[in-house]
Amino acid sequence: MIFDSSDKRIAVVGDIHGFWTWVDTEYFSKSNYDSVIFTGDLGNNLPRNTNKIAQLISKVRKPKYIILGNHDTTSIPQLLMEITNASPNIGYLSHTFHLGRYKKLIKDLGDTNICQYNLSKIGEGLSILGARPLSMGARFNFQIFLKSVFGISSYEESEKKLLELVQGLDFQKQDLIILAHNGPSGLGNRASDIWGCDFKKEEGDFGDKDLSDFIRKLSGKGKRPKVVIAGHMHHSSRKLRVKTRIWKKKEEGILYLNPARVPRIFSDKRGNIWHHHVELTRKNGVWNAEAKYLKNGTEEIFPLPEFLEREKNRIEIKD
Repeated sequence: MIFDSSDKRIAVVGDIHGFWTWVDTEYFSKSNYDSVIFTGDLGNNLPRNTNKIAQLISKVRKPKYIILGNHDTTSIPQLLMEITNASPNIGYLSHTFHLGRYKKLIKDLGDTNICQYNLSKIGEGLSILGARPLSMGARFNFQIFLKSVFGISSYEESEKKLLELVQGLDFQKQDLIILAHNGPSGLGNRASDIWGCDFKKEEGDFGDKDLSDFIRKLSGKGKRPKVVIAGHMHHSSRKLRVKTRIWKKKEEGILYLNPARVPRIFSDKRGNIWHHHVELTRKNGVWNAEAKYLKNGTEEIFPLPEFLEREKNRIEIKD
């Protein structure tokens, strides 16, 4: 594939949850991707695991962009408080430790660009907007932390901040990518939908209201983002009502991507090791994405096993 100066080729890595090795670091470093985007949730609950993954990511020799997930810098008690809707006041007991873990993780990520309530230019005619970090869906999460670090304490304040960040962006000259940890609401309420709930009997829409309201208001002004990237809701259903969820959806001119294939490193019945990511491209001004499965982290082998072909084709295009 031949690219002109406006074409882009970006690797998108979904929720890692401990599934990252030196093989990944070297592969992406030597690849011809322009940059690598991460949706967060680096480790598996233990801070030392998260920080180890962060250090490996920092050594990728490409421009890197990440939004922190609900498992990044938080503790198990904090997550339980969010899940059980405990009073935010209880969180003050662990806030100081949370800030310490946050600062340590930022340091371990090195030159990785942290996307969180900020707008960055990442190439010719291309900007990336970091949305609300640490989101885990259903409600406004980690209020104490977000108020302390960003001065944001509600969906409405979050939406307002995002609108302020893109106020001066020329959408005629700049394509906009939005990077979030959890996706926007309004894209389906089935377990198989891109950010649908797969762990409740009644299923439902598990997207974020502030993000969807922001996109709706932006689009109403004729300023649609080109791509929205978020993870959090894993491809494989917890209750196995669906084997894989829709991971790519195009609606009203916006490409939505959920790259959270967990685990992203896995073996098949023959013992082959596969590494998953998504290839995001802009070619002649048109954005598209394709799921990639690398055998032993080095190259994609065709034909893919049948179960991977099914995953790869779980998409929904309405345009």
